[in-house]
Amino acid sequence: MNKKIINVPKRIKVLILLMPSLIIGFATTMISTSANSGYTVVKRMTGNNADVAYHLANNSKNAYLWNGTHTKAKANLRNYKNYSWRYYGKSVILSHNSKKSVYYYIQGITPNGNEGSKIRGIVWHGYLTPGVNPNYKQLNNINYRYFNTDSEYLSYVKKSPSQKLTRKVLKLFPNTQLSIKLTKAANGASPWAWSSPTVDGYKNILEFPTVQRYFNKRFYKPDISDNTRFKLIKDGLDKSYSQTKRNALSQYQIGIYYYNNPHRLIDDEAPGFTIAIPE
Repeated sequence: MNKKIINVPKRIKVLILLMPSLIIGFATTMISTSANSGYTVVKRMTGNNADVAYHLANNSKNAYLWNGTHTKAKANLRNYKNYSWRYYGKSVILSHNSKKSVYYYIQGITPNGNEGSKIRGIVWHGYLTPGVNPNYKQLNNINYRYFNTDSEYLSYVKKSPSQKLTRKVLKLFPNTQLSIKLTKAANGASPWAWSSPTVDGYKNILEFPTVQRYFNKRFYKPDISDNTRFKLIKDGLDKSYSQTKRNALSQYQIGIYYYNNPHRLIDDEAPGFTIAIPE
């Protein structure tokens, strides 16, 4: 049988021969374009403080989170309005069009206190301002280490849904000032398991070992309600340290710490409260 020969125009033949090269060249151009952001790493810096939180200075503006070389945008932080951002003490200086800028390495702290968020990278430091996200009504179980002032911590305690028990216990000591410094110094504010409790910078520490355990859901009935937990705490205090005595503690400060979700508790944190006089 005779085979039919099809004549292909010369210009089409040339195009067919060139197509592999064109495809390879196009792919190479695409890779080069995505990898070359115009940013150059000038210097990387490492600090020693991983317990610092920031939040967006302006929730209405775009604030992009990048990978470590600023070649890929990972997230727009304005889409995470109730997040706080954990600063790892690491930063990088980038150069772009002869202008240098400082970027912070950060990781998201979810509104429910999860510090292991997958949202992490570098962001221009000017988008951030110090402190936990102030939308406290939307926050739960935020680690006490991220608060800087008594007023910040008190606002969180007053507004967070997770701090119902904390608010009730503070009312049992109406003349005792809440102290974030004391909370931090006591590593969670409960010395109930210590044989000889000491807290740096404080004296006359008051112990309430019979009630401290009720704060810790890892060790005492995680399924009971906050109302039941508070009743146990109040009954224990009334038996060991009357309301009249508690009213007289105006020279003292109180450090207090509570998670209403036991999954956030770790071994070196002891939920509860410490009452002491600053030295």
